[in-house]
Order: sequence, then C-alpha cells, then structure tokens
Amino acid sequence: MKNKYFSVLPIGGVEEIGSNMTMIRSEDEDIIIDCGMLFPHEECFDINYLIPDFSLVDPARTKNIIITHGHEDHIGALGHLLKAFPDLTVWVTTFTLHLIQRKLAEHKISMNYQMYTPGQELAFRNVDITPIHVNHSIPETSGLIVRSKDRKWGALYISDFKVDLVSKHELPIDFKTIKEKLSECVQTAYFIDSTNVMYDGKTTSENELQADLEHLMNRPENRLFITLFASNVHRMNAIAKMAKASGRKIVVMGRSLWTYMEAARESGHSEITADELFMADQVKGQSGKMLIFLSGCQGDFLSALRRFSFGEDGNFKPVPGDVVIFSSKVIPGNEKKIFRIYNKLTQFGVEIVTAHDHLIHASGHPGKEDLKLLLNNFAPNFYFPIHGESYMLRKHAEFIQKDFPKISAHTIHNYQEVILGEGTIKIEDHEVKEPRLIHGKSIEIEKTQISQRRKMATQGAVFVSYHRSSELMEVSTVGLPLMVQEQ
Repeated sequence: MKNKYFSVLPIGGVEEIGSNMTMIRSEDEDIIIDCGMLFPHEECFDINYLIPDFSLVDPARTKNIIITHGHEDHIGALGHLLKAFPDLTVWVTTFTLHLIQRKLAEHKISMNYQMYTPGQELAFRNVDITPIHVNHSIPETSGLIVRSKDRKWGALYISDFKVDLVSKHELPIDFKTIKEKLSECVQTAYFIDSTNVMYDGKTTSENELQADLEHLMNRPENRLFITLFASNVHRMNAIAKMAKASGRKIVVMGRSLWTYMEAARESGHSEITADELFMADQVKGQSGKMLIFLSGCQGDFLSALRRFSFGEDGNFKPVPGDVVIFSSKVIPGNEKKIFRIYNKLTQFGVEIVTAHDHLIHASGHPGKEDLKLLLNNFAPNFYFPIHGESYMLRKHAEFIQKDFPKISAHTIHNYQEVILGEGTIKIEDHEVKEPRLIHGKSIEIEKTQISQRRKMATQGAVFVSYHRSSELMEVSTVGLPLMVQEQ
C-alpha cells in the first residue's frame, strides 16, 4: 500500500454488460460500488442469472457499499451479498431504496442503509466520495467522484449515463461539480461507460420522443399496446399522461411494470395516481379507448408481451385493428425472440410500430458527442473505459487516443486493479474468479454441473431400479428416441 492513495478494482462489469461490481480500495478500507446480476449466455444451460464472486470482500475492511442506480445489472446480486455480509451499510437514494426493499422482502433479507443525495460528500477513512447526478434511463442515477484526503488523486466513476441538457424529467448532468471537485486534485482518472460508444453522434433526449409518441397516442384505434423497458419510468409517466389526455384508460400488464410504477409514485417520480391505473382483469371484456402497457420488451418467455402475442393471455387476445408499439431497442442476442413475436402478431392481423418507424426510443448511454461534452468540461490525466464488452472498450480507448491525445487511455479487464500512486498509475492483476451461477431465485450451481445438465437435456437419461424383494430390475428412460427405448 506504500505510495498508494486509493485504487479501483472491477470485479464485474468490464468486458461484459452486467454483473457490475467495483471496489475502491485504500490502506485499511474497501468500499464496494454496486452489486448486479448478469443474464446468462447460451452456454449457461438453464441458469437464471450470474452474480459476481465475493471472495475478495473482507468483512474486516469492507463496511460500505454505494448503489449508483436501480437497474438489475447494478442491484440484482445485492441480496446474495447481504446474505454473506449482513453488516454492510448500503448507501442509496430514495427511488432505488424502494426497488431494493421490494427485492429483499421477497427473500426476507434485512438491510442496514443510509440515504445520500447528489452533491453530498460521503467521508470515509481514506477517501471522500461525492455522488453527482447524471442522466440515464432510470431516475436517480449517480456518478461518483472519489478523492484522496490530501487531494493528490481524484477519480470520476460513471458506469451508466448520457448527456441530456434539455430533459423535462430531470436535471442535466452535474458538470459543474465534476469540474469543481476534480480541479482540486493533482492527478485525475476517469472510469466511463462504453455501451453506446459505437454511435458517432449525440444520444437522443427523451424530450425528442414526445411528438411521435403523442401522434401515436392520438390514433383512432381503440386498443393501443406499448412495450418498453420497465425501469424507464420517466417515459412511462410521459406516455401515460399522453394517453390520459387522449381519453384512454391506462392498463398495466406485467409485474415488473407495476413494481417500477409503484416505486416511482412513492418516490415522487410519477404524476399518475394509483386509481388511474387498471389491472388487465379489471377491464376484461370492456370496449373503449385503452392504452395497455406490456412488460417484456425483449421477448422474455413468461412476459406479458409474449403471452399476448401468442394468444395465451386470459384477458386480452390479439385481433385485427390492434396496434403494438415497441418503444425500445432489441438487445443483441434477443433478435430471434423478438422477430418471432413480430411474426405472431402479424399473423393475428396486428399492426407493429417500432423505433424504425417513429422516433420513440432513446438510449440511456453516451455516444461519442456525449463523451466529448464530458471531456471538454474537464479532461483527466488517465482514462479507463468500463461497462462494455471487449470490442466496445477497445473502440472507446481508440476514440480517446485519437480525439484527446493528451489523455492517457488504457483498457482493463475484470480483476485488474488500477492503483493510483505517487504521480502515476500501476495496473496489477488479481486471480480471475468465475461468476457464480444461480438457478431459480437463489440456488447456486457449480459450473461443472452445466455440462451434465446439457448432456441430460440433449442425450436423455436412463434410470435403473432394482427391487430387492422381487429381485426384478426395471429400466426406464427419459428423452431417448423411441427406437432406442424399444431396444
């Protein structure tokens, strides 16, 4: 720890989108930033999600975790962490607290927490951390300014953001505090979101969607269905207000949508009251103008969108004249699921509207022009792309090297610790730990069992039973071709 002011060690969220967990380490204290889940790749057979490995968490050194926002890739593994380390104090904002408490209540997990507000300086043993407001696709998202006590080093950590200077829903990103706080430091480093770095332009503001969404809400069809990311409560609130103004009942189908809407209402981020929202069974069989929110914009198997699209929902069946609006993008890897839904809806005679037809979706992540605004406000000495897959990180670093040659840009991996020392940096490798695999809601499975599961699923299984009393042997099979069974 000699000549080290603090370091930044990503456990998850680098070279992947998800499983975000980072440690701010100093001489005798570690502070965790976020603890999220990662949805599985195809090779993780019948696994619900993955979570970071917690083996580097030392309860003698680690007393605090700061949550930057309420997306699942930042809070989805928090319950597992608190089961292992129940004495941790969770630093959180109001909206995110409502989301976390709902998740923990399902598993009967308690939590010690402290509230923070943007601009408030959190004083720890060896560092001061100032959360700052940033724009994103969910309310109350924070970046973190981390500074050593002697101000020899300062770091800006923003895993998710965009620059929206004209938003009607929230304040713009707090460039002023970033510049003020980091100007006090001798050396500075940035750790910045890479998710949308392939886009050369400026990320669209939510305000720019209003005209096309209003046009769609005023269509003559009685039944309009809309699907979007449930966490985008600013957009949901805006759409619900448009629907209300056009005389439509507002119906919500899907547990995740209800969860986020309730959290938004309880924390002051929604103007739609509880009595203005209807569950699907409350309006079953009714006619008249409606807007029906559907959860599952990525085609999730048990989602309201999929049930409706396949004609399997008990309250609404797709019929000619219905319109389904996709106010979302297709996440890479979900194309087959989404296009199957498009085809099913088309077969029922339903009209489909997507972001290719109208301006009805905006990313929550920075394009290159957003990044330029951030760096023109205050340029650091060192720069580390995070929150992106390997190709994104490399392209992000190349962009910085080309457009901001005075900044020293580096790519890192999970378990590479960036040590901010006396006048320079050092990157130190740690043993890479595989993420933990979770089946169902909380059952952990070893990686070696994945291949066994795949073999049973693809090759079938044979069961042999021996009855001691009758001395008979019985052979039964599951999943084998009929010809093999007969043999």
